Amino acid sequence: MPCKFILVKRPMIYDTIENFKQYVCIHKHFTDVLRFLESAPVSERPDGRYEINDQGAYVVIETYETKDVSDCFIECHRKYIDVQVVIEGIERVGVCHRSACDAFPYDEEKDFQKLKGHTDLLALGAGSFMIFYPDDAHMPKVRYGGATGKVKKAVFKVPVSPGR
Repeated sequence: MPCKFILVKRPMIYDTIENFKQYVCIHKHFTDVLRFLESAPVSERPDGRYEINDQGAYVVIETYETKDVSDCFIECHRKYIDVQVVIEGIERVGVCHRSACDAFPYDEEKDFQKLKGHTDLLALGAGSFMIFYPDDAHMPKVRYGGATGKVKKAVFKVPVSPGR
């Protein structure tokens, strides 16, 4: 499928899962993400880590209670692109550009860097997804509305460099 996107810079993507097919042309492993999402109902899969190909892409399915924004933190990654898909529930996700934040030391082994700064909060509900590239700082798990809520989410970790 030809790609209808011309990306000079890779921006964060925010859309509904029924439109994910439009994005598979951006990165070769996004096809594997789509295949996993279509292979079986993700809502029926137990929490845990699943390999989605033999080139380093995997998914972590997790169920958790959302938290107050003051109990959450901003993060970014260098080696992996995050494709975060909410299966059940709703949360808010803080987003900003990494360069707008103060950075703590990068943990290369965990591909994780904690940041401090200001984010804009977007709602991410069941059937929606966000794609975060290395420059996209993000703060997941923020409660939506007044009370905490249960969220089931699939976080796909896709190597920045597509490999083979």
